Amino acid sequence: MRISLGLLMFVLMPSLSGCSERIDGYMAAASISANGFALDGEAMRQAEGQTIRLWGFVDHANLYGNAGARLVLGDWWSGEGPDATAWRFNLKAHTEDKNGQSFPVYVPNDPRRDALLKKFMADAWAGRPTRVFVKGRLFTFAAPTQAGLLTGLYLKVDSSQDIRLKRSGPGFATPARMFYAN
Repeated sequence: MRISLGLLMFVLMPSLSGCSERIDGYMAAASISANGFALDGEAMRQAEGQTIRLWGFVDHANLYGNAGARLVLGDWWSGEGPDATAWRFNLKAHTEDKNGQSFPVYVPNDPRRDALLKKFMADAWAGRPTRVFVKGRLFTFAAPTQAGLLTGLYLKVDSSQDIRLKRSGPGFATPARMFYAN
């Protein structure tokens, strides 16, 4: 019964939160996260491994990847990625969140990586927020702080195709058209 209640809370939480606007089936990152940590640690731990859809904003100060990603990002490169086969960016709940008030999104290296990184970098140089729509599996970890124990979050996506820069539906670009159409 405890798992069912936790999953029910996870589903109901976005509708109870004031800043949880859904867009095209994606929940606002703010509906599960504040300052990069879980709003409700127990509900997030119970949802561990579940595939969720979130929208939020790229934390331009937290872009990681291999040497190829470093070539694309230049001054915006934050360091090595999680491993040789993946890159990482952090997701903020709000545009006004400070750098670091975000949680990691791990993405496999694939042909779409460089196009996404170029977009992130262009927005960073222009001082524009990059809103993204991400589908990934949710994971948690214990995050001890001076104030107590928090629940950290991260997402793992299966492909760069699971990251959209625009809303889907009529009149909006699909991931393939956004990057490969002339």
